[in-house]
Amino acid sequence: MTALGLHRLIPRSLLAGRRIVVLVCYLDDSGKDPQNKITSLGGYIAREEEWRTFESEVEPWFTEFGVSGLHAKNLHDTDGDFKGWSKLRKHAFVARIYQVMSRHVPLGFSCGAVKETYKKRAKEREPKRTVTPYTFCFNVIVDWILTDIRIGKEAWSDGVSFILEAGHENNPEAEAQFYEIRKIHKLENALRSICFVPKEHSRAIQVADLLAFYSRRYSAWLLEMSPDDRRKAKPQDTIINIIAEGVPLRSYVTLDFNPRINRSFSEP
Repeated sequence: MTALGLHRLIPRSLLAGRRIVVLVCYLDDSGKDPQNKITSLGGYIAREEEWRTFESEVEPWFTEFGVSGLHAKNLHDTDGDFKGWSKLRKHAFVARIYQVMSRHVPLGFSCGAVKETYKKRAKEREPKRTVTPYTFCFNVIVDWILTDIRIGKEAWSDGVSFILEAGHENNPEAEAQFYEIRKIHKLENALRSICFVPKEHSRAIQVADLLAFYSRRYSAWLLEMSPDDRRKAKPQDTIINIIAEGVPLRSYVTLDFNPRINRSFSEP
């Protein structure tokens, strides 16, 4: 199945040429996936016309490599469309995607939260209620977009629309937060819309999935190190290197959520 592209999935009134942020959350943060310690939300921002051009120009590479849909876990596990692939073929495929992205997508985001620490700090809060790690990461990325020196001015003047992968159980909470933030801070002109699309129907969502998956893996690898070793560590996975070098990336993982501690580490 060929991806349809965001411009064919989303009502024109929600796009209107403005900045479009496409995000995917990798890993469940409800406790159903306890072996994975980090919730990671990742994705990219570009104008609607830039996404349209990207989808058009990247499609021939999907055809040439025989890939109907890019699912990062299948790529990593050499499963599905990637069954029998060598590492070199995987690297070549991802490199072709990021060659196209580098011409049209100006910036990526990856925000991670250590789930158990987040839950522990949430229980200590007064009042007790807090958002899930998924929505925490979403809120951080919203703040980054509005304050980033490269895209913040355009976000305020032209507005930003958010497109998240459909199906995540915390999407309703993230959507409610979006409208609450917009109302409280009077950001109706900047935060224009939020909607949800299936991963199978958009290359933009699929590359966001790629970033979220490999960012989570790299963050989990760093998490096992001491702070000194972490500072000296270099990515060992070729794919995360291709991702980091292909499009400028703003990212970090928050290790603690106590304002007096506020520890974090940056990804590549």
